[in-house]
Amino acid sequence: MGEVNLCDLLSMPAFEEAGSLFYQATGMVISFYDEKGRVVFYPVQTRCDFCNLIQSSPEGNRRCKQSDKEAAEKAMSIGKSISYTCHAGLIDIVVPVIVAGKKIGCFYSGQFLPTQPTPMGYEKIRARVHDLDLDLDKLWKYYQAVTVVDESQMETAIGLLSIICNHLVEGEIAIRSERALTREQKKLRKAAEERARLERDLREMEQRLLQAQINPHFLFNALNLIVGQSMAEKASQTTNLVGKLSILLRNCFTRIGSMVSLSDEVDNARAYVDIFAARFEKNTSVEIDLPSDLRSFLVPALILQPLVENALVHALPQSTGQFAIYISAKRAGDTVRIIIANNGPSLNSDESIQLARLLKNRDPEGKLTGLAGVNRRLKYYYDGIEDLQVDDSSGFQVVINIPFNQKR
Repeated sequence: MGEVNLCDLLSMPAFEEAGSLFYQATGMVISFYDEKGRVVFYPVQTRCDFCNLIQSSPEGNRRCKQSDKEAAEKAMSIGKSISYTCHAGLIDIVVPVIVAGKKIGCFYSGQFLPTQPTPMGYEKIRARVHDLDLDLDKLWKYYQAVTVVDESQMETAIGLLSIICNHLVEGEIAIRSERALTREQKKLRKAAEERARLERDLREMEQRLLQAQINPHFLFNALNLIVGQSMAEKASQTTNLVGKLSILLRNCFTRIGSMVSLSDEVDNARAYVDIFAARFEKNTSVEIDLPSDLRSFLVPALILQPLVENALVHALPQSTGQFAIYISAKRAGDTVRIIIANNGPSLNSDESIQLARLLKNRDPEGKLTGLAGVNRRLKYYYDGIEDLQVDDSSGFQVVINIPFNQKR
């Protein structure tokens, strides 16, 4: 097996895709030092103006490298990713790449602030770099533009960066091994299988990032509603809404990409409906039929919320009277059948055709939201699972059939 260094990964299309996706979701770039000690960034065109200004000073550049070196040594010694504060006061992440006990190198990501920029925060930054003879107007401007990442987002970023970096290196090693000991045809087949597995991991990463980004406008409006109601009443309804919102936040930000109990998933969907209904003052009900023996049955997180959201956005505005959503589950042999239905209007013929086309779409770049997104995610979690079943003969109903044995 040949030697592998981090620069080898630049020729892999998956690395460029992963770097761009990571930046779009977090606002942070991926970088590393090449064999000549130069910093290589991905995406290449996106760099931190604040750091460029610091590194325009020879002493600032030296301190940056020293901060990175010390962090890399620590991460290598403990064998896991860490966050650290650089000499200029920003937060960085370093991910060691260790394959078969061998230390290949480190990937870095950043730079970011844990809280919003403030004049007080700027003064602390300026005190750290006061001797570098920098343009203070630019320093203040670039400081305000630094990406802000809170603690939960940082933990998610560290996990995703570890998946990207270590998987790509292991993939490169596997491909080189195939070249060394197989014939051409077998080599190409094995390499294709590795690329397919890598694509699955990248798609899962994309799903985790999407789940981590609950619609900010919805949250903003929901919080405004809570504040408004707290001023106009004694707070009993407000307490209920805050409880529902806490359920949503907990499930969206702490269970990203995980398996959860069907009971928790139903509670999360119910909380979403309650907040939506309160926000728009709609007469909406949710009816649940969940047998006790299925309450702990594990399902991928956030597969029901997109379906109830679809009903609220598309069916509720066209309904008259009380709008009802029904969620039920039952065991049918080796399958758990989950049904999400509503009493809204049926689809017209054009809508039915379009929906069927979306669910049959196997394009890896297809939609990741709504019914189509849930359909794609389920196919990642369960090999050979059938498409979502849709019945709009009376109201609208979506059926999910999940294998009871939980094999993926």
